[in-house]
Amino acid sequence: MSMPPTNRGTSLQLERIAKTFVGGVEAVAPLDLSINEGEFVAMIGPSGCGKSTLLRMIAGLEKPTSGSIQRIGQAGADIAYVFQDAHLLPWRRVLANVALPLELAGVEKQERLERAHRLLEEVGLSGLETRFPAQLSGGQRMRVSLARAMVTSPRLLLLDEPFAALDEITRQQLDEWLRQLWIDSKATVLFVTHSIAEATFLADRAIVFSTRPAKIVTDHDLSAHLPHQRLADLRGTPVFAEQTRVLYQALRTGDGA
Repeated sequence: MSMPPTNRGTSLQLERIAKTFVGGVEAVAPLDLSINEGEFVAMIGPSGCGKSTLLRMIAGLEKPTSGSIQRIGQAGADIAYVFQDAHLLPWRRVLANVALPLELAGVEKQERLERAHRLLEEVGLSGLETRFPAQLSGGQRMRVSLARAMVTSPRLLLLDEPFAALDEITRQQLDEWLRQLWIDSKATVLFVTHSIAEATFLADRAIVFSTRPAKIVTDHDLSAHLPHQRLADLRGTPVFAEQTRVLYQALRTGDGA
């Protein structure tokens, strides 16, 4: 097994964080959670359990009802958030979409276009720079969205079910690409998913939440059982099947089964 990369991400400390919406709907029960620098953490749980709400609170898009979130080793500009939908600007070409965060940050035009070109090459979209989003497949649009998120070299990458609407083959290909991107970038990644197999393949740590309000059922160390470098054939191995079983059993417990 190869050694993990030197960390350059941010660490997070959540203390008694909770969220209750207007009307008394409790989305997240008071919980404590520590995320280390450079970790890839998957967050899984039943639909509507509050994991996306927790992710939005970490991003600063949602204000917690109580508790605190401490981010160490980064500033607000070092956070990137990727939604389930690619949310590309339809009137901007691919290159301009990827360069947008740098443009908003005031980066000089030549530099931002060069950086956007490099990211598109890394995600396998060289040659598509002048296309519009409507001319791309779903998988290609999501790659553009991820390239746009990574163009600022964020220290904290938050992803809310980004591959959920894609077919299984495309989804697995993007899982492999994202895992390698994390290894290369050394960012801290939080990834919300409903897929146990996806969480097992991608993450070094999987946190399983209960039904709403979200409570932590299991915090499982996948890195102790799976290799750091992960290729497609890992999915067919007994150790991978065993790790998915562990998460499945935790999910059933959290769902009240």
